[in-house]
Amino acid sequence: MFVALLVILLAAAAVHVTRLEERTLRRGGEIMLLYLLVGYCGIPMVFVSVATLVWPSHVAAHLGFPAGNPFEAFLGVAYLGMSLLSVLTLRYRGTFLIGPAIIWTVFFAGATVIHLRDFHHRGALTHGGVLIIFTTHGLIAVLLAAALLMTGLLTKRS
Repeated sequence: MFVALLVILLAAAAVHVTRLEERTLRRGGEIMLLYLLVGYCGIPMVFVSVATLVWPSHVAAHLGFPAGNPFEAFLGVAYLGMSLLSVLTLRYRGTFLIGPAIIWTVFFAGATVIHLRDFHHRGALTHGGVLIIFTTHGLIAVLLAAALLMTGLLTKRS
């Protein structure tokens, strides 16, 4: 489901960029960053976080946590904060985008490493598994970092 969402968001962002009057690298990066932050890291993750907090045993089965694990509750609360911050990028632009972009880039890069290591230690690492992990985690980190760099916000001084 998240792979399909990513494809749709990337296509929508590309169409949006082609329709801009001011088609610069910085503006294209900002549009891409907004689509990823709001459409992938924001609204869908609000639902994931609420589901994690409201139905922990159901979500625990999908995430591989034992039901009632305190780490799952912590993850749900952290997801909620991170996803709400991402949704706020619709209202607050400019350098505000740096925070959510860095938070999610680090999160998804770390999740990629953790998942790959876990699958490797369990002997369950397959080519398909690596592809799914990279597409739903690693690729998001790469796209967020690239879009943030394209905006030029990291070189802007306030």
